[in-house]
Amino acid sequence: MDTFLTLNKLQTLLRRNNINPRKNLGQSFLIDKNIRNKILSFIEINKDDTIVEIGSGTGALTGILGEKAGIVYAFEKDEKLADILQKEVANYPEIKIIKKDFLDVDGSFFKQIKKRVKIVGNLPYYAVSPILFKLFDIRQYWNTALVMVPEEVATRIIAKTGDKNFGIMAFLFSLLTKCSICYKIKGSAFYPEPEITSVVMKISMLDKPSIEIKNQEDFWRTVPKLFVQKRKTVLNVLRNSFHMSRETAESILRDTGIKQELRTHQIEIPTLIKLIEAISQIDLLDLQKKNNKIYRNGEIYGKKN
Repeated sequence: MDTFLTLNKLQTLLRRNNINPRKNLGQSFLIDKNIRNKILSFIEINKDDTIVEIGSGTGALTGILGEKAGIVYAFEKDEKLADILQKEVANYPEIKIIKKDFLDVDGSFFKQIKKRVKIVGNLPYYAVSPILFKLFDIRQYWNTALVMVPEEVATRIIAKTGDKNFGIMAFLFSLLTKCSICYKIKGSAFYPEPEITSVVMKISMLDKPSIEIKNQEDFWRTVPKLFVQKRKTVLNVLRNSFHMSRETAESILRDTGIKQELRTHQIEIPTLIKLIEAISQIDLLDLQKKNNKIYRNGEIYGKKN
């Protein structure tokens, strides 16, 4: 079945159920069926696939996903919208409406599916970044994602080293995924019409990182701290975020061949990986402090200023 609603039908449904689209939830509903079909042309879906839809809304994608896939788990945080869509798909057991914020989902949900899923969704504007980072948390449970995001977010995702937009998001997507911008969508394709332009992004999770990560736990603990102070030099990032002495920070940068006046976004990804590994050699939780000196592998690296 196709649960897509034209503008007139959508407005009637919202009015009948006393629903006002909530800006704080980024609720803008797709109303152009041709664009809906164009969006879904960028992902191959068959009856062997399990789809997780993020933000099903009024069902612009949900019904057609149910026709193509074996099963669809459609997450919708807004209880009113979820109840309405549940009634629409009541006779279609392959579509399961889940009244829950996708950000609250943990690995136990995916473990019971017992295979990798494909993710599709018009991501709510207010939660785009948290959802994208959530996808990294559950990366072992999915292989392909087709999502609509604000163009500004997509720009940050595909940014290259040296670009002012290169940050933790670009670093992680470059290292762990293959992603591309498929299509640009004007605000007029949605109701209410948003003030931003959206883009469709296809993201494929790599079987392994493009550059080897030797210690996953240390990697995920270290990366956020490297990118938290974008305007500071990498020397000051090491001193402030990792509480290193100047001597320790300078030694690490010297060992990894990084100029201390560079900012993190100016450092090539392979070199960033080397830096992360070097930082990981210091047990940041158990730094031995003796006579106000910092030790690494038993060797004194200098006083902490």
